[in-house]
Amino acid sequence: MPRSLRELTEDAEASGNWDAVADWCENFDWSEAEEIPVAEHYLRCAAATRPQDEAKLIAAVSAARTAGTPWPRIAKILNASPQAVQEQYAPLIEAAAANQ
Repeated sequence: MPRSLRELTEDAEASGNWDAVADWCENFDWSEAEEIPVAEHYLRCAAATRPQDEAKLIAAVSAARTAGTPWPRIAKILNASPQAVQEQYAPLIEAAAANQ
């Protein structure tokens, strides 16, 4: 099974050998790549650090909503139900906006 770029990068950082990452990049079919809006990329990165930095995740959800990302898409990125995500983050986003 092909390894993800993330797995290859983690191995390369540990070993110092970046050949597998270079091979992956050279052989990747960019015509099949999915274009991801910046706000959604930010959300994915924040979700990856979720336990350590909840404030960053709230900011990322807020940025995604501001950019027009619908709750179901945000929920998919966070691996949760749209209703649960909206119920959890909508009040936090509103509170953060009120404090600015």
